[in-house]
Amino acid sequence: MVNKYFKRKIRVSPIPVIETAKLRLRPFILKDSHRVQLLAGDEAIASGAINIPHPYLSGVAESWISSHENEFLNGNSLILAISLKDTGLLIGSIGLYINSKHQHAELGYWIGKDYWGEGYCSEAVSGIIKYAFEKLLLNKIFANFISRNQASGKVLIKNGFVKEGYLKKHVKYKNDFEDIECYSLLKIDYFQRRN
Repeated sequence: MVNKYFKRKIRVSPIPVIETAKLRLRPFILKDSHRVQLLAGDEAIASGAINIPHPYLSGVAESWISSHENEFLNGNSLILAISLKDTGLLIGSIGLYINSKHQHAELGYWIGKDYWGEGYCSEAVSGIIKYAFEKLLLNKIFANFISRNQASGKVLIKNGFVKEGYLKKHVKYKNDFEDIECYSLLKIDYFQRRN
């Protein structure tokens, strides 16, 4: 008989795991916070993103990670770590910010600079949009990116997104106002593209 005081309870996150050919999109854990701060703290990441702070201060990653489960359970977001399937190495983040009433979500993502150009971001986007349309039953996914970050636009186009608009001087980074490009993908177009 096993003493009940020595039993370990293994807590399973309600946040899903999505697997692709080379990646595992999984829930973040607090142990990831140092790696998140290291990767997202790179100015090359923050300068091309709309919502990543720079400098990326201590404690920000822990606070952000700690919010994920409740936000998912409340139907507000699905935030996942992008990790390499063969090694488990965390290389980025991808997420959906969900509006249940309108059955749409805003897509956001970043990949650590050392992993650019390997197709990881396109693969992660493909995995999360499949989940969004097939499991979350969303009708539309949209994404906004800073115009000078055309690599982000290429990821969206590769996954079937189409340009919806352009917002001039819409966000401020340091002392400059930046233009934003807006792209979207509808559920009907996603399924037609797959057939």
